[in-house]
Amino acid sequence: MGAGNDSGDRSVAIVGVACRLPGGVDGPDGLWRALVEGRDLVTAPPADRFDPDRFTDPDRPRPGRGRTAAGGYLADLAGFDAAHFGISPKEAAQVDPQHRLLLELAAEALDDAGIARDRLAGSDAAVFVGISDASYGVLQMMDVRAINAYTMTGAASSIAANRVSHFLDLRGPSMAVDTACSSSLVALDQACRALLDGTSRTALCGGVNALISPHHYVGFAQASMLSPRGRCAAFSADADGFARAEGGVVVVLKRLADALADGDRVHAVVLASGTNSDGRTAGLSLPDAEAQERLLREVHRRAGVHPDDLAYFEAHGTGTPVGDPVECAAIGRALGRGRTTGPLPIGSVKTNLGHLEPASGLAGVLKALLVLRHRRIPASLHADPPNPGIDFAGLGLVVAAEPRSIPAGGRVVVGVNSFGFGGANAHVVLASPPPPPAPAGPPGDAPRPVLV
Repeated sequence: MGAGNDSGDRSVAIVGVACRLPGGVDGPDGLWRALVEGRDLVTAPPADRFDPDRFTDPDRPRPGRGRTAAGGYLADLAGFDAAHFGISPKEAAQVDPQHRLLLELAAEALDDAGIARDRLAGSDAAVFVGISDASYGVLQMMDVRAINAYTMTGAASSIAANRVSHFLDLRGPSMAVDTACSSSLVALDQACRALLDGTSRTALCGGVNALISPHHYVGFAQASMLSPRGRCAAFSADADGFARAEGGVVVVLKRLADALADGDRVHAVVLASGTNSDGRTAGLSLPDAEAQERLLREVHRRAGVHPDDLAYFEAHGTGTPVGDPVECAAIGRALGRGRTTGPLPIGSVKTNLGHLEPASGLAGVLKALLVLRHRRIPASLHADPPNPGIDFAGLGLVVAAEPRSIPAGGRVVVGVNSFGFGGANAHVVLASPPPPPAPAGPPGDAPRPVLV
């Protein structure tokens, strides 16, 4: 069901991180500024993307139309230094922008980790990538005369991971994971497994999404999943669906013991991770509270974490009328009601960024990592008025609608949820890094210099 702990110590360290997110966010510090400033980064689509008027009707539901094309968009989706990655201009034009973004973020994450690429080349390092959208390849193939030798590798989701392994000359597992919105958190669980079972000593885990085609807006709107207002109002009475978003996150992982032995800076520790499935429910895309609750109980049991240990819970929190109450019921029954230190604060980064779909799980991990680092919980936006269909008090939960500080001293622990709309659930428990070892001093009877 999952990876990590039951002590041992089977913890995994996040030693490198990189991101590209809506609103010009190009690193963790940029995301933190957006979070503490309470910014909603959802906007109208860029002018060069597609014409929203052809595919939307904001006033009423219509066949073949969505209600909005608002989303969390990147400032520059097309820019790419192909020569740096050894890719010709002809091939680069066929390469899905999601693949290009992953290459850039993988290089940046390794730089953040202080790992030289030549040190990793030829090693058993693994690459796991959460990716779902295939719009770029579909659009390329609509013009048969434009199809060339690079079209298939440029479009295939499997190549998203393989291209990173090829560029860096990594010899471990290399695979794309598609479980819809939980893809990148399932990929993180797979990466932790590969580290803990000895398959790899280092793993890169990423998630990526691009909003290239308007057709997904129409499909999600016809399924009543998208917010007509273009915002994720998680846990609110105003919740009416999610707003889409694009971007990517890549993290570099090692076993904690290896990271400490290598002298790496540790951003956060994965105490445990896990996945499961809803199984048969009333409908394929309807979530199941019991399955989510089982997963939470199992992962937190292996992590050795009591509900009172949790400082914050980063929920899936899409802002859908069905999903929010189900998720809160699971969190409350598994964790909230077991607390003696007050209700468990919950929130969702989707209220700032929109829903990054396959990359959303790692976006949540990145927010959780920043909560650990700064010992502060940013406000979850658009939460008022609270959803009357969720018994927050009875479930031992409270929405972090205002910023909260985490008391100084001691380890900070945060849970992160991510669910796919076909029932694939994932959860991780993160903790603040251990304090650095004290520098070794001279023996007690050794001579010491004295300043006179």
